[in-house]
This record gives sequence, C-alpha cells and structure tokens, in this order.
Amino acid sequence: MAVLDEWGVDAEARVVLLGLPDDTKPRSLAKFRRGTALPDDERVMVRIGHLLSINQSLGFTFPHNPAMAKYWVSTPNRRFGDRTPLSVMLDEGLAGLESVARHLDNSEEW
Repeated sequence: MAVLDEWGVDAEARVVLLGLPDDTKPRSLAKFRRGTALPDDERVMVRIGHLLSINQSLGFTFPHNPAMAKYWVSTPNRRFGDRTPLSVMLDEGLAGLESVARHLDNSEEW
C-alpha cells in the first residue's frame, strides 16, 4: 500500500492494480493499510510482486530523487504509445504490469 501511496494511486485504481475482486469497495482498502493481510490469492501475489519489482527498479533508476517514481508512472511515455505507465498497468492488467516491469529492467527486446 505504501508503494501505491507514493505513486499517488487512487483507491479504485488500487483495486484494479492489485487484482482484488470486482466487488471490493475502495473504502475497504484501509484495513490493508492498518496491517490486515491482502488475500492469499496467487493472482494478487503475482501482481504485488510486479508492483514491488517496478518500485525497486524506479528506486535504482532515480536513487537520489524518490519523488521521480510518481512522476515517471504518471507521465506519458513513448515506449507505451504516449500513455502513462500507470494507464498501461490499469488497462492491460497483468500483461501491463509485466510490460512496465520489463521496460524498467531493460529486459525486453527492442
């Protein structure tokens, strides 16, 4: 939740990024912030892994300015067809998370 806080992601987008059930109320996310464990669901755990990987890569990319992570995820990027990395992750789901992570890891073929 702290990573999504740093990126300035709203509650509705958090539900989508984390792959929580569609009926998850955005206000129910507060319990996760207070320490309740996220659902023990493989899909959720895979998404969390990608989000943490993206955040770690952003930390390596901008080691002296952590605020750049929020800027990077919310700024249109040529690599993603002038969409923001956040919109790629939201619109494309797991494939979008993987695409953003690969881009940051420089592990995709150009």
